Amino acid sequence: MRKRDKAHSRLVSLLKVGLPLTALALLSTVFLLARTLDPEDALPWATVDIEELLRDPRLTAPEYAGVTEQGDELLFTAARAWPGAGTGAHAADPVLRLISPNGTETRAVSQTARIEPTSRALTLETAVNLTTAGGYHMTTEKLDVKLDRSAITAPGEIHAEAPGTTLQAGSMQITRSGANGGEVVVFKGGVRLLYQPQPASSPSAPPSAP
Repeated sequence: MRKRDKAHSRLVSLLKVGLPLTALALLSTVFLLARTLDPEDALPWATVDIEELLRDPRLTAPEYAGVTEQGDELLFTAARAWPGAGTGAHAADPVLRLISPNGTETRAVSQTARIEPTSRALTLETAVNLTTAGGYHMTTEKLDVKLDRSAITAPGEIHAEAPGTTLQAGSMQITRSGANGGEVVVFKGGVRLLYQPQPASSPSAPPSAP
């Protein structure tokens, strides 16, 4: 019985060492047998275009996080991204979030985006929807964002709505002076404002336009 126990103990000890080594060897074999993808080897019914993947590399669900000079947290995500000309990149279904130190958030979504790391610039394009911390909901076709500063600019026509307020303008800019400064929204260029006073229980003031 004692010999049987000793044999069992030795077997257990050997398996504790042998099994992990075997798993490591199998993993190494996977890399040794790996080879360059050949489009001809793709299954005839595969829904993935192997040639396109090899020709056009992509990154799925990219994320970027940073802090602006004014202390805002800047978060950028997308469904996928791929290289652009030079050092830039393109992204599909991007989401931008700008969160202030006190927790208020400005959020923008669009169909596409362009990222230029060298100039620290992000451009949201096509069906851009922007919701500001102050309660504005805006739509435009292009939005320029600085990755290192709390500055958002719509260089073209923009439509904005807030409680009791509808506004159209030729351009728009959102800035904040510092960590304790409030969000400043400025509309320019042929501003047209329709203001409908709200009930006394929920007053609202129209935006300012220079």
